[in-house]
Amino acid sequence: MGAPDIGGVSSGAVDSDSTGLVTGELDDISGNFWGDTWSIQSGATYGSASIDPSTGLWSYDLDETNAAVQALDPGDTLTDTFVVRLSDGGGSDTQTVTITITGVPCFVAGTLIETATGPRPVESIRPGDLIMTRDNALQQVRWVGQRTVHADALAAEERLRPIRIRKGALGGGLPRNDMLLSRQHRLLVSGDRVQQICGYDEVFLPALRFLDWPGVDLVGPGGPVSYHHLLFDRHQVIIAEGTPSESLLLAEEARNRLPLRALTEINALFPGPEARRILANPARPIPSPQLQKRIVEHGPAQDSFNAPDNPPAPPLRHGIF
Repeated sequence: MGAPDIGGVSSGAVDSDSTGLVTGELDDISGNFWGDTWSIQSGATYGSASIDPSTGLWSYDLDETNAAVQALDPGDTLTDTFVVRLSDGGGSDTQTVTITITGVPCFVAGTLIETATGPRPVESIRPGDLIMTRDNALQQVRWVGQRTVHADALAAEERLRPIRIRKGALGGGLPRNDMLLSRQHRLLVSGDRVQQICGYDEVFLPALRFLDWPGVDLVGPGGPVSYHHLLFDRHQVIIAEGTPSESLLLAEEARNRLPLRALTEINALFPGPEARRILANPARPIPSPQLQKRIVEHGPAQDSFNAPDNPPAPPLRHGIF
């Protein structure tokens, strides 16, 4: 008998908004009689990996808040790996486990964004247009991005489909119309529950967190779906269908995953490390996945999701989340 030999499941897949574990089981296929001991030799980059030391059952927990994960566009993929070690009386063997992460971010065409001239569909907005922001009044759009996901991809991959938040589902009459967002696109929430759980007055939560609420559902497989990004001089809270939401948050990893043409355009607009640092800084805190779940677990409530204390100038008004 010689060293152990690892077989079994050494790959997995997860979408960027996943809240569950990816699991698989490795086996010692050497036929050795010694007892096996399994361990993680080197950990994952975009999540955390663990393994049962006696059975070889491994688990991978994606970190949804990682900037590289959040930067993924619909259909884009990111690969993570970790290395498992198996030891017994005859020696040891290692196996790399590969996890494929698929991305899903932004506004869907038709979403009305509050601008200097009133609500406009997101797909009609161009660089130079003035958009109403929560913190800085009217701000100029510097860059817009668009990506289309076609019907065949939507039928094959449920995670590419947008989330529909029906009119009034967030409370206080918001959103003002049915709103479609990618699953990771974030909304601004505030109130007593946010303060108690996170210690902040306002935080960003991704749309997927509201899926258990009445009036929030996953759109069917029809298509195509056109996703749109709006980039400003810094991350902004903007108003979509009357609801405080976010502009594109451009972390360094997002730059590395943009198409070359888009990256060239953005680098010309925002040269230098200081500009990049500003673009990567979120306008509000983004809680950990565990805290996000606690915030939304009881659904909308008037004493939990309140209107911001300092709403932008009329005609904008915010109801209760």
